[in-house]
Amino acid sequence: MGRNPDCFKGKRVLDLASHDGRFMHAALKHGASKVIGVEAREEHVIHARHNLSRAGHAPDSYQVLCGDLVEHLKQIETGSVDTVLCFGVFSHLIEQVEIIREIRRIAPGAFILDTWVAKEQWNLRERLRNHKVNLWVRDTQQGGDRGLSLLARFKRLMASVLPGPGSKVGSMVLLYEDPQAPGATVRPSGLMAWANRSALEMLFEHFGLEHARVDWMAQRVSDWTDLEDYRNGSRESWVVRPGRRAS
Repeated sequence: MGRNPDCFKGKRVLDLASHDGRFMHAALKHGASKVIGVEAREEHVIHARHNLSRAGHAPDSYQVLCGDLVEHLKQIETGSVDTVLCFGVFSHLIEQVEIIREIRRIAPGAFILDTWVAKEQWNLRERLRNHKVNLWVRDTQQGGDRGLSLLARFKRLMASVLPGPGSKVGSMVLLYEDPQAPGATVRPSGLMAWANRSALEMLFEHFGLEHARVDWMAQRVSDWTDLEDYRNGSRESWVVRPGRRAS
C-alpha cells in the first residue's frame, strides 16, 4: 500500500471482506478520505468498528457494513469508488468472473488484489487440442492455411503450444473447505475456487483491465517469516487499473 500512494491519498476506498478493519485502518493512515468495509461475519464487523474507533479515526471517515461482497458490488454506482481492495478472500469464493466484471463496470482507479493461486501448469494436451480446434475453424470457415509455408505453420504451432503471452492456459480448481472454520468461505456448501495466475490475467485482459503483478522477490524482503506463500508463488498480488474497453 505504501508503494502505491496514489491509490489512497484523498481517495474513496472500498475494502472487500474487511475482517477486523486492519486494511481499512491502513488505507486511512495512507490518506484515504473515506473507507467502506464490507464483511459477511457480524462479529468481524463489530471488531472492525471497535478497532477503527480505538485507533482514533473520525467516525465519518469510515463505514463497516455487514453483507455479501458480491451483492454489494452489484449495487455500487459506476465511478463512486476510487480504489477497491480485495485481500485474501478471492480464493474463498466461486464468483471470480462476476467480481472482475463488476470491477470493470464500477471503474475504480485501482483494484488491488492479493490472493492464493493454483499452480501454473504447461497443459500440453489442452494446448494441442486448442491448436487442432483452431486449425479446424480456419480450414472450414476461414479458407485454411493455403499459401503458408511449412516454416510458418511450424512457427504457428510452436506459438500455440509453448508457454507465452499468446498461449496462456488458465485453470480454476474447485475444492471444499469447512465453512465453520475461521477465515473460511461463508458459503454454506464450503465450495471455493482457486484460479491460477494465467486465468486471472486472462480475465483482466478480457475485461480490458491493465494489470501489474507484484514481483515479491524484488521487494527486498529480508525476513520471509509469515510470507513464505509469496516466496514460493502460492500467493500473488496485482495492481489492476482501467485500460482499453473490452469489445
